[in-house]
Amino acid sequence: MKLVWALAIALGACALVVADQKADMTFLTRQLQVLKLLRHLNQPLSDPELTAIKNSFSPLNHLNKFKEPETVKLLVGLITKGKVLQRDTVFSLFHPRHRYEMVTLFETLYGATDYDTFFRTAVYARDRLNPRQFLYAFSVALLHRQDCRGICLPPAYEITPHMFLTTDVVRKAYKAKMTRTPTVIPMKFTGSVNNPEQRVAYFGEDIGMNSHHSHWHMDFPFWWKQEYAGYKDRKGELFYYMHHQMVARFDAERLSNDLPVVEPLEWDQKIVEGFAPGATYENGQEFPMRPDNMCFSDLPFLTVQDMKIFEGRIRDAIASGYVKTVDSRLMSLNNTAGINLLGEIVESSTHSVNPVFYGKLHNDGHVMLSKVTDPHLRYGVPPGVMEHFETATRDPAFFRLHKHVDNLFKFHKDLLVPYSFHELEFPGVKIEAVKVIGTCKASTPNHLITYFDESHIDLNNIVDTSGQKEVVDIKALVGRLNHEPFKYVITVHSEKPVRAIVRVFPLPKYNWFGQMVPLDEARWGAIELDRFPVSLVHGDNIVTRNSEDSTVTIPEPRSFPDLMSDVQKAIRGEQDFKYDIHHRHCGFPHRLLLPKGKPEGMVYRLFVVVTDYDKDVVAPGMSPDDVNTLSSLGYCGVMDGKMPDGKPMGFPFDRRVPSEETFYTPNIKTIDLTIKNVKQKPTE
Repeated sequence: MKLVWALAIALGACALVVADQKADMTFLTRQLQVLKLLRHLNQPLSDPELTAIKNSFSPLNHLNKFKEPETVKLLVGLITKGKVLQRDTVFSLFHPRHRYEMVTLFETLYGATDYDTFFRTAVYARDRLNPRQFLYAFSVALLHRQDCRGICLPPAYEITPHMFLTTDVVRKAYKAKMTRTPTVIPMKFTGSVNNPEQRVAYFGEDIGMNSHHSHWHMDFPFWWKQEYAGYKDRKGELFYYMHHQMVARFDAERLSNDLPVVEPLEWDQKIVEGFAPGATYENGQEFPMRPDNMCFSDLPFLTVQDMKIFEGRIRDAIASGYVKTVDSRLMSLNNTAGINLLGEIVESSTHSVNPVFYGKLHNDGHVMLSKVTDPHLRYGVPPGVMEHFETATRDPAFFRLHKHVDNLFKFHKDLLVPYSFHELEFPGVKIEAVKVIGTCKASTPNHLITYFDESHIDLNNIVDTSGQKEVVDIKALVGRLNHEPFKYVITVHSEKPVRAIVRVFPLPKYNWFGQMVPLDEARWGAIELDRFPVSLVHGDNIVTRNSEDSTVTIPEPRSFPDLMSDVQKAIRGEQDFKYDIHHRHCGFPHRLLLPKGKPEGMVYRLFVVVTDYDKDVVAPGMSPDDVNTLSSLGYCGVMDGKMPDGKPMGFPFDRRVPSEETFYTPNIKTIDLTIKNVKQKPTE
């Protein structure tokens, strides 16, 4: 038997760099500058170097260093006249005025023609603008600038801990700071045992998933203009697929905890589950609580009837197979590009072909939920968690809203012609066997283990340190779901040497009632675990793939203090600092790759699908090695250029399966996979 190993896709991450290179002094200096800039955002700069820049630099004296000088003048004018958002006001990306100011700053930073001008302008703006407004604009600009590739932003939950932690943790952190007592503060998930939703709070409130959701919307902002240099390939389809996968994963967690799959929200029905965030903004205002069984109400600028009208127009477009553009042209949805058009319309992004006619169903849904406790803005209640991408997934209503949105995409997909045998098959390639093996000592084939462990997050940015030189070590102890490492072992027979893409999906085998779910129903809950290229030789091939190489996940990031320390040591020549120019902050936490499962074991149908690489790849001449440089592309796409995989996202489970007999082509194989949740981490 000939042996062929799966080509590992290099996952660039600050915590574990694979396709890395040694940082030179230029990179190290830039990385350190970014870290210093983002420390204690709510306090004035204290670093002497940055303070000197803030006091001496004016963008108006360097207009020749910007692509759009008029935008720079506009920004400085707003700041000089005091017409910007106050520093202690809650920033909302969905607020038109807040977003206008943020985009003005972003365009100024993104349009700087060199790194030095970019950074100095950021220093100029930092203490003059709202901290979170500045953070968002700066982060998006840094992520999209070519001269900043490889630079790591600290973990989002350590830059603005208030957005991720509960009020009791914040209060205890302040007490520890005042008494100068190093401490570790345990954080509990919200809710109580009296609330069934508490069973899945570990998922919705996972700080890694919150960060992923936030960073996805930085990589693919809904306000991104087509004239910007960075082309967003399949942005609308990625919007659909990433959120579809979040809903599918949430449903799997609910089944793991003996809860039915989440029900979609309806505009004229009660929001059954309330939510008490138990969190506080940096300015001291509390995130509003939503009682059970509230109803949507009209807002001053948006009514419930508006939402119904916009959704009705979208449903009509799906049913007819055409959308109407601003100039009254008709564009077909019933082709491979249709899902991208639909995603841009539903979000709605600035790429929508007719935003006035089709509205902003997704974005306005977030706002309607956020303001449901004070719809007339009578009491000055601050925005709810649904108005921030960092906090939205904490609310169970997030998944109900997205189940509603996801059903629109399912409506579209179900109207498409099912895949034919010819479209599914890979002639000459047959999967002979599939095995999944855990690396722990007690593991048995096709049985995987999940467990809960704990991690520490640094809270130094949560407290005021002005006037204090002594650093007090304050951390939060956060529970999290994890799993044992595992690998796939796939036996593939090929009649000739070919290049292929392997796709791996588990589907829940049984529903909430314990009944086996038909494939055509279960397919919409398929969870993508991996998607990677392999080279097959003539004859039998053994393809192996480690779970940590998944193309949908990223490892844990290094903490703010560790990142700072490592950069400073590298500058002093005490150690090397490695970085990856393909590093992505967007990506599902690797810890959450597997659903929790049950203590007695939960059975999934694991599907492995092998397709033709040379038919799927979209860029001529792109080799598997080129694909291997891309990280977390499963849910996060690519930052530049085209997605390497031309198949519809979720293939082959994105369309109806009218007959299982014709679905099972030789290049598709399924086995039963059992996932068991245990109390303690298994011995490796």
